Amino acid sequence: MSQKQVKLLEGKLIAGEIREQIKKDLGDFLQRGLPRPSLLSIQAGDDPSADWYIGQQQKAAEKLGLDFEWIKPGAVKNQMDLIRRIKEAGASPVTGIFIAMPLPEGYNADDVLLAMDPRKDVEGVHPASLGLIVLRKSRLIPPTAYAAFQLIKSTGIPLRGKKAVIIGQSAIVGRPVQMLLGQERVTTVVCNTGTSAEDLEKIVMSSDIVVACAGSPGTIKGAWIKPGAIVIDVGTTEVEGKLVGDVEFEAASERAEFITPVPGGVGPLTVTMLMQNLVNAYKWQHNL
Repeated sequence: MSQKQVKLLEGKLIAGEIREQIKKDLGDFLQRGLPRPSLLSIQAGDDPSADWYIGQQQKAAEKLGLDFEWIKPGAVKNQMDLIRRIKEAGASPVTGIFIAMPLPEGYNADDVLLAMDPRKDVEGVHPASLGLIVLRKSRLIPPTAYAAFQLIKSTGIPLRGKKAVIIGQSAIVGRPVQMLLGQERVTTVVCNTGTSAEDLEKIVMSSDIVVACAGSPGTIKGAWIKPGAIVIDVGTTEVEGKLVGDVEFEAASERAEFITPVPGGVGPLTVTMLMQNLVNAYKWQHNL
């Protein structure tokens, strides 16, 4: 396919539709006399990417009319204090809890996550959240995986019987995407650091859907893309001051039917999917 025919999957377009639905849901909650959904974001350690991400959450919450509170690093004394705050939030009317990662050195992430009420886990990282995805009873899905899946669905192409390759198998992207595609009866293959370059090339060339989430710039060559494929590039790595993905974008655009740009593809949708999780958590907690 020529580059002119490729369709860009831009997250902000789908995000707009989802945010409108969130506003409708909020109006319904308030009309019923229910409290406004609220998000508590807790940041224990200084990290520029966490600052940015929580800042985006705050902006989104304000635009959507949702309550938001940000506990910043200086207010969290140690792991015990963090766990105390999480448990207090779990017992409070707060709808959703977000815990910024990575945690400071010396903190045990498993202990911290297990302190959270799974019904308030808007990041979808509690073992119970991931377990429900495996059981095909998903409630709260990791937002980046959720965004990648929504972008695939947005193409309108029937997914049943398609072949997909997922490059990268993290618990918050690769593995949840594999489960979500499996629910749609897509045949999935997951590649990781143990996959040889030769096998990776063969698998990508035979795949109708490519989800690249390895965080390794240019790993997926454009010439490998099957003509007419859907390409979702989750990778974002800064190279010489520019954000680049895992896929060779220009060359892949010559062959794919749909492709996400980097930046501008999955990223803009991620915060919206976190807000969608907040609404889903609210419905779960209020039996709606």
